[in-house]
Amino acid sequence: MSPLSAPLRRARRCYGHLAGAAGVALRAGLEEAGLLQCDGAVYRLTEAGRRWAVAHGFDHDDRDAARHARCCLDCSEGVPHVGGRLGRDLLARLLACGAASAGRGREVTIAVPPEALWRAIAP
Repeated sequence: MSPLSAPLRRARRCYGHLAGAAGVALRAGLEEAGLLQCDGAVYRLTEAGRRWAVAHGFDHDDRDAARHARCCLDCSEGVPHVGGRLGRDLLARLLACGAASAGRGREVTIAVPPEALWRAIAP
């Protein structure tokens, strides 16, 4: 377990994408919804996920999968969150729609229950 403060363990920016318990919950929600699946060290959009990403303006070009959506091991949770271009798009949308707000330094404040994050970015 990382020595991060409680707010950073809850939600933080990691190279421009959402990390911490909230980032892990976002990834889990996308997987449970059948939009994203793990493929080794990267995430790939499913066919439904690709349609979802296109419809909502998210990066869906996974020809370079590691840059598109890599499995970024979360230092506080011990499991991955979504990194890469897709991860940055997801956090940008959370910030734009008010489901999240930037805090001090790397802190991110989440305004919805973590399990609802994936629905908040593209209702």
